[in-house]
Amino acid sequence: MKNYSRKLIFIWFLPYFLALVLAQDAVEKSHSTSVAGMVQLLELETQLIDNLNRYADKLESKLKIVRSGIAEMSLENAKAALSIEEYLSNPLIAFSLIRRMNRDWINWELYMDEPIGTKEIDFLQDHREFLPTSTDLEEASAGFELIQTTYGLNSTDMAKGLLNGKQYDARLSVLDMYAIGQYHYDQENYGASSAWLYLTIENHKQNPVGIPLQIDFSDVLLLYAEVLVKLNRYKDAVQVINVALKDKKFDAKLIRRRLEIETLIRNEPNIKPKPFNKSVGDFERGCRGEFPALTDAKLYCIYNTTSSPFLRLAPLKMELIGLDPYMVLYHDVISPNEIAELQEMAKPELKRATVYNSTKNTNQFVKTRTAKVAWFLDTFNQLTERLNQRIMDMTNFVLNGSEMLQVMNYGLGGYYVKHFDYFNTTTNPHISQINGDRIATVLFYLNDVEQGGATVFPEIKKAVFPKRGSAIMWYNLKDDGEGNRDTLHAACPVIVGSKWVCNKWIREREQIFRRPCLVRK
Repeated sequence: MKNYSRKLIFIWFLPYFLALVLAQDAVEKSHSTSVAGMVQLLELETQLIDNLNRYADKLESKLKIVRSGIAEMSLENAKAALSIEEYLSNPLIAFSLIRRMNRDWINWELYMDEPIGTKEIDFLQDHREFLPTSTDLEEASAGFELIQTTYGLNSTDMAKGLLNGKQYDARLSVLDMYAIGQYHYDQENYGASSAWLYLTIENHKQNPVGIPLQIDFSDVLLLYAEVLVKLNRYKDAVQVINVALKDKKFDAKLIRRRLEIETLIRNEPNIKPKPFNKSVGDFERGCRGEFPALTDAKLYCIYNTTSSPFLRLAPLKMELIGLDPYMVLYHDVISPNEIAELQEMAKPELKRATVYNSTKNTNQFVKTRTAKVAWFLDTFNQLTERLNQRIMDMTNFVLNGSEMLQVMNYGLGGYYVKHFDYFNTTTNPHISQINGDRIATVLFYLNDVEQGGATVFPEIKKAVFPKRGSAIMWYNLKDDGEGNRDTLHAACPVIVGSKWVCNKWIREREQIFRRPCLVRK
């Protein structure tokens, strides 16, 4: 019977994983969606820097030879300064001059024309396919935006490395600010775009970008003017274009655009600037730690000795943090060695996380879930078997027919939008026909997160912040089997840190004698 259940699990998951593998091959590498995934990117940059250094060494070697030749030839040429005719009357000098002009300069021309660093250029070209794409940059920009909007951070502070009140030894370059400003313009977030482009302009004045990365400053000013137009700040836009025209007095594009904006001023003299304040909801408040502290007298902390017979010998630290939905937080429930092993298992297997699309009956990559995941069968190794046994001890549930362990690592601004873990069985009854719906969720926190990364339940105003070794468990279904809408939850964006979690979705069918479905009166 046990083997039969495992076969059913495998059959149920097979279409899912085939779709996942096929989809993974067709998408970007999603560098920004996992800190662990970005390690390879940093290693590649190290190789490219070493390659560029070798290129510089070859340039310096050639320059050294050229400088040496210049010094030798200038010394000889300078002897003629006092008396050119007397200098040239010497047959040794005359012959040497003729020979040099006939042969040496041809050789110098050939040497100057000789390519430098072809191997290094080939190395860079061979590795271009591993560089982030424009999609990767867009995802990174979106993650950066999410950090700023969720936690209400100031653009100027962020550019200087001040994140949520803590100063870091890092800051954004002019090119970084410009890229963020461009992203917000493309997304029609004109208020945010104006702030980042203004910072770009101010910092460019102090630290201009050098060759070969330099940007056309008039392009920055023109884009900033366009943003101001979108915000109905026409007069400010004209002033910005006038600044650009100081360096390009006869630029037709700038002159034409100024005339167009001046026409807008005449046609709409009393127009008011658009506001661009972002509203703050329960999701943002929860992520910021602004939910009220738990004060319910019915909530308590105990050593759990009753969920399974084993816990009588080795009780677990359990904190009851919610009654409806039932929600508990276990402390020190997974060891540092187990965490390290789990992370090492997951790193080579991490793939972009997906979300089930009930309409198309398939798993898809979405912008609202930015992380990478690895899945492990319950019988993958001794660690997975031990963790599953622990989950059974924690929950008093049977795991036959439940989903595999999922290890997840979040990246730049990594988060998961508000969602339910249970399925909508009304529109998709087939998804729970074999093993039932997700009766409970167990979520292990594998590390501390320096800033951000909380799990928030906005409907009941609860937030749980990652603490290494802890695990939260909650019931997704009410006692009549219906989904509990108060379990709506989200993973807050990570500000600083690499967030690792491991979760298990427990299915209801095997729990018929553990938590029977009760009809409400």
